[in-house]
Amino acid sequence: MAALLFVRSANRVDVCLFASYAEIMKSAAFNKLIAKAYTKPEKTVILYARLLKEAGMLTTGARGRNAPEMTPLDAARMTLAILTTDSPSQCVERVKRFGQIPFSPDFRKLLPGYRTMSPEQFSSLFEGETLEEVLAFIFSLPRSLGIEESCAWYDANNFHLRVSDFQVLAELFQYQYEGSEIVGELVAPFKGQLMIKGPEGWRHVEGYSPIPGGVVTVRTISGASFMNISLGLLDEGHGDTEAV
Repeated sequence: MAALLFVRSANRVDVCLFASYAEIMKSAAFNKLIAKAYTKPEKTVILYARLLKEAGMLTTGARGRNAPEMTPLDAARMTLAILTTDSPSQCVERVKRFGQIPFSPDFRKLLPGYRTMSPEQFSSLFEGETLEEVLAFIFSLPRSLGIEESCAWYDANNFHLRVSDFQVLAELFQYQYEGSEIVGELVAPFKGQLMIKGPEGWRHVEGYSPIPGGVVTVRTISGASFMNISLGLLDEGHGDTEAV
């Protein structure tokens, strides 16, 4: 069983001091990992996971020792389920809707310091085109690069994820600093459509329920969550991980 020891600095995990060969993560440990990383009740995470599995959107198979390995794409879809709605009954539709949104380099916000990433910047940092593909890439880095190189990547590219469900908008963003002051954001936006104009006028996007805008909710997770989940995916014994 893998043993992982981390050093915590500022608001994120920066360096992995020791890692032995990791075993796969099973479904139960995966749910615990997601619940801890996103401070959600485990029973809520289990419900999201069950609904996604029933829709064929999450890895499923035998139980116990023969259970299949949970994947970075599973982590991406659970992340979207949690960030796009507070209602488990909506999570399958929302994950389908948000997960397939492509990177939107033409999207802009007229806010001081808001800088949309160029396609060249995007392709130099991430792999994939859609939101779920890019998130899966971020979660896969310890597997593809190894522990030390992935820790260095997360440290240099500390992106957070912000989702506005009413706007059908997700933003991977990195704070820009002058000294210790935040002066702006470098953003990779993923902007989906709310309405489509047809011959008979505007209508809601076909296949998706309209998202009511009474109380507009924006949910955000920190870059530390990406790293903690990514490293946790390597370790079946996540609950035994020691953090200091």
